[in-house]
Amino acid sequence: MKVVISGLAVVSPFGLGTGPFVAGWRAARPAASPGEDPPVARLPELTGDDFTPNRRVRLKERSSALAVGTVGALLAAYDLGDVPAARRGVVLGSALASLDSYLAVSGGSLAGAKPHFIDHNLMPPGIMNYTSSQAAIRFDLRGPNVTVTSGRASGLTALGCARRLVAAGRADAVLAGAFEALSPRRLRLESAADRATALPGEGCCVFLVETADSAERGGRRVLATPLALTAGFFPDPDEGRAALHRTVTRALAQAGVTAGDVATVVRGASAPGRYADDETAVLADVVPGVPVLDPAARVGDTYGASAAFGVAAAIVEADAIAEAAAAPPAGVTLVTSIDPDGQVACAVLAPGARVPTPVG
Repeated sequence: MKVVISGLAVVSPFGLGTGPFVAGWRAARPAASPGEDPPVARLPELTGDDFTPNRRVRLKERSSALAVGTVGALLAAYDLGDVPAARRGVVLGSALASLDSYLAVSGGSLAGAKPHFIDHNLMPPGIMNYTSSQAAIRFDLRGPNVTVTSGRASGLTALGCARRLVAAGRADAVLAGAFEALSPRRLRLESAADRATALPGEGCCVFLVETADSAERGGRRVLATPLALTAGFFPDPDEGRAALHRTVTRALAQAGVTAGDVATVVRGASAPGRYADDETAVLADVVPGVPVLDPAARVGDTYGASAAFGVAAAIVEADAIAEAAAAPPAGVTLVTSIDPDGQVACAVLAPGARVPTPVG
């Protein structure tokens, strides 16, 4: 059974919609927000019913509004009328999705006159699976509902989960992706942990994952085929390089390709330092001389969404190559991720058809 990516929706600092992301990526320019000191890559103001908190769907966190709005953008761009609601799933990943609400509840419990004197409205958003559940309620996604968190690798983890759900017959179509929002708490935590980057960013990428047969029946073009999605873990920082090396080589073996078949690499480490050096060394050893793209240089360090932006960048880059050559691109793309907390992941993507004209 061939599982493919047949849809893409992106909300990035370039703008609300896939179109602005494609244009910004092709222009190869950073999306730093003007007037910010220190610089950040911040989203434009979230507007519209799917992006703002409302009573119909109780979105209490900006990150949840961002993710649910991006799911809505994908469903607006791709008609899934051929897929029953009970066969539509959703898998969303993030590193810090419920952080603000969780810390607000915890802080309120400590600072209030009594421990239970807290804002009860913040309890649901403080639960990890709040966002994916709200997306399912809002858009009638009655199939599998999954939340994953694996740091910077969350986007690849979500795609891998969606791929398994479709391959196992648990769903006909799964909306999978990752999101992360900027907040003062996040920036303070990153600084305290000595993980601050030159350009912090935020955004969300959601992909439509289904079988090739399902995409053909629905008239949806294949944007990419995940030939392999592998992940690993390293408990000791000194083992990061070896863990990533094993993960990348295993992905190539599972995909049935060699290093010579790799045309492009999209890297995950976002800032100079130990893990960026580890990733550079692994790529130089496994796929020497292959061009390496860094999404963080354009959309900023989106942390939990960084691997998802890597996949989106791989799709858009393959599209640009196909347009320039007037022919499908040759070779496959590697998307790698390494996180200081111990997660590593790698995807091998075969290019598909041209990206359709974006909606929004």
